[in-house]
Amino acid sequence: MRVSSSITTICFSFLLLVACNQVASDSSGVKTSPADASEMAAADSVEKQMTVMSNGSFSDRKFIRSSALSFRVQDVRETTNNINEIVQKAGGFVVYSKFSSQINQTAITELSRDSSLESIQYTVQNNMTIRVPTIRFDTVLNKILPLAYFIDDQTIQLDDVSFQVLSNHMTIRRAVDGSKKNKKESAEQNTYQREEADRAKVDNLSLGDRIRYSDISLTFSQRPLVKQTIIANEEKAMQYHPGFGRKLLNAFADGWHLIEWLFFTIIESWSLILAGLAVWFLYRKFKPETNSPRYPD
Repeated sequence: MRVSSSITTICFSFLLLVACNQVASDSSGVKTSPADASEMAAADSVEKQMTVMSNGSFSDRKFIRSSALSFRVQDVRETTNNINEIVQKAGGFVVYSKFSSQINQTAITELSRDSSLESIQYTVQNNMTIRVPTIRFDTVLNKILPLAYFIDDQTIQLDDVSFQVLSNHMTIRRAVDGSKKNKKESAEQNTYQREEADRAKVDNLSLGDRIRYSDISLTFSQRPLVKQTIIANEEKAMQYHPGFGRKLLNAFADGWHLIEWLFFTIIESWSLILAGLAVWFLYRKFKPETNSPRYPD
């Protein structure tokens, strides 16, 4: 009897252990499904965020910092390189850069009937958008400002997105709560809540990125420059006829060019001239004498 009682006790203990393991595994499955860890954390943090927001503490709020700066520099290209170096050292990056030349005015001055002087006044400028870690926002601005010799405009803006983040977390919590009692709600309602929760999660990711990295818009230019070019006077080029004085000068120039050509041609033919003189000299030296006829007196 004692043996059978011991066997019965062992079997009951074994079945009780198996049942406890099954309950533990089921409870762990409930914790991981249907919402993931991030959704559960967002849902659990709603009350904490509401408490923090009700306290009205400035340090507990979430801000997006941005700035817009317009200024003038001595050299746009050099300043662009300096800004790129500052941003890189701060752990940021350039998201937009547009280097351009804006024409202020153009003037054409007639030099002669066939040529004109074109003068173009233009301003070189660059528009940049940079993103830097928010913890280095002030440091980057303090390094960029000394690059300017004149500041046109500077704006610093803080956007409080604390309530927007809280609203997104509440949307996620509704989706988590709805998934726990999905038997009482329709599948269509559950799908809608999941879509709203996904949009809220993406929006919070975007807000978090903008909170961690601040945008700085830069517009800077240098003093106007002037470029001058001699161009053809196309309107009067075909109608141009030189005057008498111009024709006379051209004639003297052409005559002088002819004299130069003859002179250099003679110089280049020195060997032929030398050979001809030698032949003539030999001919005069060895020319046979002929008796001239005598006429009677």
